Amino acid sequence: MCGIAAIVSGKTDLSHIHAMTQALLHRGPDADNTFIDPSGTFAVGHTRLSIIDLSTGANQPFPSHDGRYVVVFNGEIYNFQEIRNELIANYNVQFKTHSDTEVVVEAFAVWREQMVEKLEGMFALVIIDTQERTLYLFRDRAGKKPLFYFQSGELIAFASEIKALLQHPVIKQSVKINRSIVSSFLHVGYIPEPATIYSNIFKFPAGHYGTLNAQLQLKATPYWRIQENIPPVKIKSVETAKRQLHTLLHDAVEQRMISDVPLGAFLSGGTDSSIVTAIASKHSSSPLKTFSIGFRESKFDESQFARAVAKHLKTDHTEYILSEQEGKDILITYLKHFDEPFADTSAVPTMLVSKLAREKVTVALTGDGGDELFQGYGAYDWANRLGNPLFPVFRAPLKFLLDASGKSRFQRAAHLLERVTAGSIRSHIFSQEQYFFSQQEIRDELLVDSNSFIPFEYDESAFDKFNLTPGDKQALFDFQYYLKDDLLVKVDRASMFYALECRCPLLDHHIVEFAFSLDPSLKSKGGKRKWLLKELLREYLPNELIDRPKWGFSIPLARWLKNDLRYLIDQYLNDDVVEETGLVRAEYVSQLKKEFVAGKDYLYNRLWVLLVLHKWMKDNQ
Repeated sequence: MCGIAAIVSGKTDLSHIHAMTQALLHRGPDADNTFIDPSGTFAVGHTRLSIIDLSTGANQPFPSHDGRYVVVFNGEIYNFQEIRNELIANYNVQFKTHSDTEVVVEAFAVWREQMVEKLEGMFALVIIDTQERTLYLFRDRAGKKPLFYFQSGELIAFASEIKALLQHPVIKQSVKINRSIVSSFLHVGYIPEPATIYSNIFKFPAGHYGTLNAQLQLKATPYWRIQENIPPVKIKSVETAKRQLHTLLHDAVEQRMISDVPLGAFLSGGTDSSIVTAIASKHSSSPLKTFSIGFRESKFDESQFARAVAKHLKTDHTEYILSEQEGKDILITYLKHFDEPFADTSAVPTMLVSKLAREKVTVALTGDGGDELFQGYGAYDWANRLGNPLFPVFRAPLKFLLDASGKSRFQRAAHLLERVTAGSIRSHIFSQEQYFFSQQEIRDELLVDSNSFIPFEYDESAFDKFNLTPGDKQALFDFQYYLKDDLLVKVDRASMFYALECRCPLLDHHIVEFAFSLDPSLKSKGGKRKWLLKELLREYLPNELIDRPKWGFSIPLARWLKNDLRYLIDQYLNDDVVEETGLVRAEYVSQLKKEFVAGKDYLYNRLWVLLVLHKWMKDNQ
């Protein structure tokens, strides 16, 4: 894993690409270097976390054997040996290292842009063609690895993180806060691709490659989209599905265990991390190192389950039980490190388990993706309920009864029953499951200027031909947005803060395509979510470690905000700050605070998303 940066302009200053590269040293502390082409138009920088071929000969920027192409690469290509063998056998390519980086640049020399279709892994990479004076960009299918870019006038720049772009003096002076994205952030708690908190910095889209010429004309082309990779015939046979999933998971995990440095796995004790750990243990010649954390408050402590799974699988397990103070301390760090407003507080335990793991390994396997692919969230049940043709008859009276109940949990559920447009139903279900603001609330109650409201709309017409259930459609929405722009962002920033590489076997694109080809009955059966995944897990673990409620990777935020973190509300959501920022109505925020203190605990994430936004604005305006 690494950090990459690139600049294209009329004349690039070496100090600028150097400063951008240095801002990414936490992503790659083992080596750093830069390259500027002879014309001075193209410059790239790289910081390296050495994983495959630890020799200095594999450092980047890396040139092709003929010197025409230069690559900087963040990620891992898991099938690089297979591609390498093909290049040797069919094209007589000679290699001087054992790195996947060299395979990438020589594969590009042979197949050009079509090279990306052969790559299996996680990646964001930039290749310069010094002869044609063209720059090429590639980002992996699921969007595991980040790639941001700035474009204005005679300059375009790319980097793994926004903080690196802001090291360029022109960019620092030119960026403008993107107030039009505030509505979306308050609604879902993250900023969806391609937008960022800056109006002239963007996320390069996942599953795309791009070309940029010396005239700064950027063209992005998709090479993989989930809607084009869902088989028309659903898999309904349990035995067929189990057999295929077994093969796909073993292949994906085994591929991701290729490493020249120590490797381990995050283990929460939940279904996803447990099945990854179980399979990895089968492919490990020594006890697999596993890591878990928990909070001393029992409601938020899953470590007992992780401990039991580790004992059964005979892993070399390390657990750490956190004090509340440790969690609170790292919370402030994450708010600053993520570069733009980001409201997912599971970043806190993710950072802490990454710190723990980095003491013993450099690579960690994770269970990310299981919930979205195999329907592990309650949101999918709500999608099916709300999608029932009879539901509109009962919506209004049921919402009235829930609102009038006076009970916090029922009032929270009532928000799910708001009437929304077809293009907003997916984000609405997600938003209310996460306790964020509904779009109606943002437009009619929260914003100072309701005319500035821009709805979060999602077009799912591309999936109409597949005859999907509402739960399937909700899962596809989560895969395209929540997973990519929240969960994978969290894992990347949190792990790379400690120079730890995380690999996600469940997000192998073959598994993704397989999961969306399954009949819904194989994902949810008898009230059990992720049914097929759990049935496969029974080959490795006893039932009592599988059939338990889902807990999630969370912190006791509601209680913290009422006690030790109350100062953050007082500091960033007081009337003066809210009015000075000018985005939302101070009187509505005050009302939310009063209701929260009075017992409506479900409002905690509304207050948190407001707090995160105003803290960021206060720190960056």
